[in-house]
Amino acid sequence: MVRSLKILLFLLCIGLSPAFAQDTDTMTIPPKMETAAVKDTLVPVKKKFQPDAKRAGLYSALIPGFGQLYNRQYWKMPIVYAVMGTPVYFAIKHNNDYQRYRKAYISRLVNEQTSNDEFKGVLTTAGIKQYQDQARQNRDMMILYASLAYTVQIIEAIAGAHLKNFDISKDLSLNIRPDFNPLMGGAGLSLAVQLRK
Repeated sequence: MVRSLKILLFLLCIGLSPAFAQDTDTMTIPPKMETAAVKDTLVPVKKKFQPDAKRAGLYSALIPGFGQLYNRQYWKMPIVYAVMGTPVYFAIKHNNDYQRYRKAYISRLVNEQTSNDEFKGVLTTAGIKQYQDQARQNRDMMILYASLAYTVQIIEAIAGAHLKNFDISKDLSLNIRPDFNPLMGGAGLSLAVQLRK
C-alpha cells in the first residue's frame, strides 16, 4: 500500500511539473533564419569592467585607498583616508605628549631640585609619570586603531572587487514545485527561488 502510494505521488509530481514550468513567450527562429537575423543586428556589446580581487587587495596594501580607486569606487577613497588619518593624527599627537612628559620625568629623576622642565611648579613627579603612562597608552591604542583601519580597507577593496558586478534581479520569486527524492524517502514539495530571469 505504501509503495503504491509513493508511485502514485511520483506520477502525480511528474504530471504536474509542466504546470509549474517557466512560461516563455519567445518565438523560436529556424536555424537558417537565425543566422541572418543575428548578422543584421550585430551590435558591439561593451563588456562590463570586472576588477581582479587580488590586484585590488595588493593596491590597497601598497597605498591605502588605491584598491578602491582600482575598483572605480571613487567615493570610498575619502572615507578610507578619514578613517585611517584620524587615528594616525591622534597617535602623532599622543606621541608628542608622551615625549614631553618623558623628558620632564627623566629630568626630575636626575635631580628634582635643579630640574628646569616645563611642568615645574605645576605637576609633581608622580603626576608627570601618570600623564606619561596615559599618553603612551593612548598612542599605542591609536596605532592599533590605524592598523585595524588599514586591514579593513584592504578587505573592503577585495570584497568590493568581488561584488562589483553582482547582479541582483528585481524578480525574486518563490515557487513551490513537486519533488521526488528516493534517498529521502519519496515524493514531496520543494521551494525554488528564482534570482534572475
